[in-house]
Amino acid sequence: MLFHGFYIFSTQPLIISFLGSYPFFGGVVYEEKKITYKPLPKWFRPKHVLEHIPGWCGTPKQMLLRKIKSTLHTLEGRTHHLMVNASDEEELRKRFLVRGAHFNQNFYINEHLYEILNEPKLYDAIYTAQLNQSKRLWLAKNVEKLMVVSYGGDLHAFCPELKHADFNKSFLPRTELAKKYNQSYVGLILSAVEGANLASSEYLLCGIPVISTPSKGGRDEFFTPENSIIVPPEPQAVAQAVQTFKKLAPEPQKIREQTLKKMNDWRLAYCTYIAKLIEQEGGGKKQPEAMMEKFFAPPNGIQSRYIKLDELHNFDLQEFNTVFSI
Repeated sequence: MLFHGFYIFSTQPLIISFLGSYPFFGGVVYEEKKITYKPLPKWFRPKHVLEHIPGWCGTPKQMLLRKIKSTLHTLEGRTHHLMVNASDEEELRKRFLVRGAHFNQNFYINEHLYEILNEPKLYDAIYTAQLNQSKRLWLAKNVEKLMVVSYGGDLHAFCPELKHADFNKSFLPRTELAKKYNQSYVGLILSAVEGANLASSEYLLCGIPVISTPSKGGRDEFFTPENSIIVPPEPQAVAQAVQTFKKLAPEPQKIREQTLKKMNDWRLAYCTYIAKLIEQEGGGKKQPEAMMEKFFAPPNGIQSRYIKLDELHNFDLQEFNTVFSI
């Protein structure tokens, strides 16, 4: 999922999803202060908003904040739905009586970008991670042939333990990233707490298994005993697991098919959830299967339903309905 914009699932009634913050009071108040923005167009007034979470909200404090935000949405005339990534978050959501459901956001990933490719294996492991302490990059220091992909920056200066690793100095396009995945035996994800973690499922869609530490946030919802190994947060344990998968590599196509099945099961349930909201608001009866086929079709998948905040001002209501109607 992408920040600073909306995914449009219905125009009549207007139903959207978003990742992160929503611009309250018509856009006058926005939680993300690092960007400039315009107030929302007066015609853009969603009836239902489905909030997805970039991090982990499995604590009472975090869930209480979501409940308060849900109340604020109600006061502004919207019905808020909290979509959580992990089962422990779902238990807490129900306990706090926050409207929503359990839908791991990784089903938004475009599987048409991340596929199994005929590439030579150049790396023992790849780790897609921002250069920050929460990613615990140093845990990969004993992996010999290592590739680290970030948004850009000097990996060797940030993490001297990985001076032997290759890395990208500038942003890597998604097509190139998919090649790097396919050139690797395994994918690493070594943080203790974060959100659903897109990279962990991107690895699987490219047919490579995952080595992860124990974690909170929901990435393990796509893991099986065949496609992943969970190891203690110790460099030697990580390196040993890499060697295990190099010697006993799972079948790439099986890894991908299992992941796609999980994604499509969630997609269908998600479309069923939205179809009920449309019918509830008098928008007619929609077939979830048809919605899923339209929303996630190649080549762009769900990104065809995405619009940036500032791009809303390029439309009037009629044009918007024409582009995003279902």
